[in-house]
Amino acid sequence: MGLGGILRGVCVALVFALATAIAAADEPAATGASPAAGDSAAPTGELGKPVPDMAGKVWADLLTQLFPDVTASNEPDAFATATEMNDVRSIGVADDSWNFCGEKIGLKDFDAKVVRLGDRRRWLVTITMADECAALLALFDESGKLVDAVNVRGDQHVSYEGVRPLGPTGALFIAWNWHDNSSQSYDDPMLVLVKTDGFSSIGSLPAFGSRGCRDQFTEQPIITVAPATPMARIDAQVKRRTQKFAADCETKIGRERLVTFDGYWRWNTEKGAYEPHLKEFEALFDWNRKQD
Repeated sequence: MGLGGILRGVCVALVFALATAIAAADEPAATGASPAAGDSAAPTGELGKPVPDMAGKVWADLLTQLFPDVTASNEPDAFATATEMNDVRSIGVADDSWNFCGEKIGLKDFDAKVVRLGDRRRWLVTITMADECAALLALFDESGKLVDAVNVRGDQHVSYEGVRPLGPTGALFIAWNWHDNSSQSYDDPMLVLVKTDGFSSIGSLPAFGSRGCRDQFTEQPIITVAPATPMARIDAQVKRRTQKFAADCETKIGRERLVTFDGYWRWNTEKGAYEPHLKEFEALFDWNRKQD
C-alpha cells in the first residue's frame, strides 16, 4: 500500500473514533443502574454507631438480623424504621396477640448490656417500639450473631429491669407487664432466665390494685436474689395494703392493714430449671382473678 492509502486509512479511523465519542457524549445518562458490588451506603445515625466491646460491628449489623430492611430515621419518635420483622416466639405471660406490628415498624429506643456467663459473653438487647407493637428481648454472641429473640409483651405496656447474676451460667432479667385504668392497676413482673443459648421463662408474680369510694388496696411485688449453689435462689414477696374510707371517700377509717405473702424459686439441678415454691400466693392469685 502506498503512503496515500495509509494516510487515508488513518484519517478514516480518526473520524470514526471522533464520531463515536460525540455520540456517546450526547446519550442521556442511564438511570436506575445497579450499584457495583459492595457499593452500599454505610449505616447512619444510631445504626452506624459501634457496638460496645464488639470489635468491627455497628448496630445495623445486629439489628438487621431482626429487621432485615431497617434504615435510619429522622422521625421524632423513632431512630429507625422497618417494614418487616423476623418471627420471634413469645414466652411466659407474653402473648402473640400483643405482637401486632404493621407495615411500618418504628424503633423508638434500645439498650444493651454485656452479660458474662461462664467463660462467654452475651449482649442482651432490649428494643422498644414506637407504638409498643411488641417488646423484644434479643441475645447476641461475641461475633454479633443472633442467638435468640423473644417477645415479652403480654399487656398494654412493658418496662425493663436490669440484669442480675444468678450463677456462673445464668442471669435474671425482669420484664414488667402492666396497665392502669381509672380505678385499677395491674402489674405482672415476668422472670426470664438468660443462658448462653437463649431465654426461658422462670415464672411471674401478678399483682392487682383497686380504689373505690369506701376502700382501697394495693399489691407491691418484690423480687430479690439470695446466694445459693449452683444457682441463686429467687425470693418473691407481695405486700398487700388495705385501707377503709368514710362515705366522703376521703376520710380514712382505722389503720392501714398490711399482709405479706412470701415464696421463692429454687434451682433444680436434675431438671436444669427453676422450680416454684409459691404456696402462700395461691389464695392471693385466686382472689385477684375473681376481682378482675
